[in-house]
Amino acid sequence: MKLVRCIASAVMACVLCTGTACAANGGFVLKEGNAFRMDGGRETPLKDCELQSAETEAGTWSWILVDPAQSADLKGAEGGVYLFRGKDGRPAGFLPVKAEASSCRLFFSPSGEKLLLIWGMEYIQHLAYYEMNGTGFVRKATFEVQGPPFWVDPHRFAVSAVATAKGIRADGKFDLWWSSVVLYDSVESERIVIKEATATRNYAVSGFDGGKDTLGVFESSVKDPKDWADESKVKDEEL
Repeated sequence: MKLVRCIASAVMACVLCTGTACAANGGFVLKEGNAFRMDGGRETPLKDCELQSAETEAGTWSWILVDPAQSADLKGAEGGVYLFRGKDGRPAGFLPVKAEASSCRLFFSPSGEKLLLIWGMEYIQHLAYYEMNGTGFVRKATFEVQGPPFWVDPHRFAVSAVATAKGIRADGKFDLWWSSVVLYDSVESERIVIKEATATRNYAVSGFDGGKDTLGVFESSVKDPKDWADESKVKDEEL
């Protein structure tokens, strides 16, 4: 399997708000497992806005991704993630995303009280870590990543973190950056490097086996840093 490689956007296309995400539904409601937009007392079913959900120890979380650029039904709405909670789908928060909201993916912790939001359609994705307080979600940390994150327990998650400040590996290889496997401890607010990229090594997390308490990691390597320019000289293997 090939190690996924990513490239950073020259300018971040979409920016999450900082601080606490306000608990508002923005005129969107859930009824009988379907999402509707309220407008002047009229309910409009959302045909292009899939309702997604996750089961956690805290109960059911549901959400819709609202991207006004994707559907006429969403014109004029604020783009982002609209959250609902419980079987009755009561409004439970809003995470604004200024662009490409339809690309968002959510990863709740097993407890349901912590949330990872990843978004972006470019080669590098943007990840924000949130903790729930009494009124919504508070953003605690951000990452530039490639691929999805993986919760390893209720308080820690692993990501393939991209070091955009180091630049690309080789001239013209805009899909090839330095990538390390990083574990984030949300209790200590600490980033722990599991496998760190070097001049001749790249690493990416591919999954987590809860039964064995083991991370899957892929390594891409070359004999000489100049070899990154030649894909035939790049060796990929699972550790």
